[in-house]
Amino acid sequence: MRRFGLKKRSEMALGRLALFAALRIAKRLTPEKIERWGRKLGGFIYVASRRYRGVAIRNLRAAYPEWSEQEVRDVARRTFENFARGALEFLYLNDMPPQAVGEWLSVEDTSPLDAVLEKGRGAIVITAHLGNWELLARKFALLGYRINVIARDSDDPTTTGLANSIRENAGYKVLSRDSSAIPAMRCLRKNELLGILPDQNTWSGIFVDFFGRPAATATGPAVLSLKTGAPILCGFARRVDGGFFEAVIYPPLEVPSTGDEEADILALTQAYTRVIEDEIRKDPAQWLWIHDRWRRSAECI
Repeated sequence: MRRFGLKKRSEMALGRLALFAALRIAKRLTPEKIERWGRKLGGFIYVASRRYRGVAIRNLRAAYPEWSEQEVRDVARRTFENFARGALEFLYLNDMPPQAVGEWLSVEDTSPLDAVLEKGRGAIVITAHLGNWELLARKFALLGYRINVIARDSDDPTTTGLANSIRENAGYKVLSRDSSAIPAMRCLRKNELLGILPDQNTWSGIFVDFFGRPAATATGPAVLSLKTGAPILCGFARRVDGGFFEAVIYPPLEVPSTGDEEADILALTQAYTRVIEDEIRKDPAQWLWIHDRWRRSAECI
């Protein structure tokens, strides 16, 4: 276990208290209340959090230089509102009956997923911190798919355990991002789904283009695909009118085979990053602009 100073330990303790309190409140939530409270909570955080408000505005200015300052700030505020909604939804899902999940999220077409699973090599499902990625995993599990997701551990083991408990109660397994690649390869060999969100800054990986800027991006999905033969598909759960969600699953990405491993990894990493960007551009406020996606790029290039 990592060692932390007094300030960090105090922050984690307060975070645990807030999380347990939020879980109790979540039992009283409804989708309608989530919509209303999410807007209010997100608006409050937008005003109160100078640091993350600044990150979101800075990122949006760079990604959309053609936008006015008012457009940038409007989308930044909506980003915070969607983030707050997502947090409340995640807690609400803990007590949500399967039938309600099915009504909350519709899936356009699962045939791309079914077709690749028939080949018996599993499938790597790429998604992003956009819409409701947790609901997407839960929906896959309800549809009968065996799904594993790679998630980052929190600094606080208690918080990590609670979050993973909510996920695994929904029928999908959590693999730590800090663990070796062996568990991920094992689930693919068993013809299962492996969900990965490679849309955040990484201190390893490679730089690919993202909104016209070099962004450090995890190569894990590309490496796993090239080593195991498991295809990569991109899927997203987008917010639609009325507080509902709609999932889309795209056909598998074309796997490069030039014989140059580094070039193939670069091409495949750029391919799924481009799909993520295209999906964000459909409704920018649904993505997590408060994350400092280009942090390593700014320091290293």
